Amino acid sequence: MAQQFLLFEHPLNERMRTFLRTEHLFQLAKYRLTNIVSPWDARDCVTAIIELYNLIERTDFRGELLKEIERHTNGLQRLDMTPSVDHHALNKVLKELEYSIDTLRSYSAKQGLCPKESDLFNSIRQRLLIPGGTCSFDLPAFHYWLSLPPKTRQRTLNEWQELLTPLDKALTLVLDLTRQSCRPTREMAAAGTFQKSINAPAACQLIRIAVSAEYGAYPEISANKHRINVRFLQAQFEHGKAALWTQDIPFELTCCSI
Repeated sequence: MAQQFLLFEHPLNERMRTFLRTEHLFQLAKYRLTNIVSPWDARDCVTAIIELYNLIERTDFRGELLKEIERHTNGLQRLDMTPSVDHHALNKVLKELEYSIDTLRSYSAKQGLCPKESDLFNSIRQRLLIPGGTCSFDLPAFHYWLSLPPKTRQRTLNEWQELLTPLDKALTLVLDLTRQSCRPTREMAAAGTFQKSINAPAACQLIRIAVSAEYGAYPEISANKHRINVRFLQAQFEHGKAALWTQDIPFELTCCSI
């Protein structure tokens, strides 16, 4: 039986925090879209999509993503002068980045980022700010929509989600490049604790820790651009306060910098 590893990520700047939260909501929304059976499933999917829109609009996600893609492009273009680089693979990635830049620039600040003309979308979005605010007496239109056949509801949800597809693809490209930028190293947390200085030519964007599930422990990570501090805690949630893991525990560490 293959050993199961659990992967934990820790962002080191606000832009990366936003990207990971947005990725999480994209994954949740796409999962909900493929599992819509009951009206309650449809409710969960609507909530996930609206949370996604709220995060994207509140953080100027499009602008931050465009800056990050341009930064990646400039860094990779400098590699073109390196003889040992796989130029075919490099050119392929650069073309994907260039396409993403063109797509994001084609959006105006408000165009294509929200189904603003949908009264149903806007009314649900407003009422979600109130606990229990989407009851049938609050939103009779939503109550009626939830009674429609699943395929009809699916079409509406697909339309709302598809507006964000270019952002989803661009974000996936950026995070894939970030995660693949460095190879993991094997480390050991002595008595459950670990410290390490970061000495990378480029600023570290993301910390990734992979640990075997057989230990029954999870990492608590604190880090900045200079140093990483990790302590492993016992996954015993029924006993109140989490206790520190007191034995040595091996893990894989990746400091993603690009």
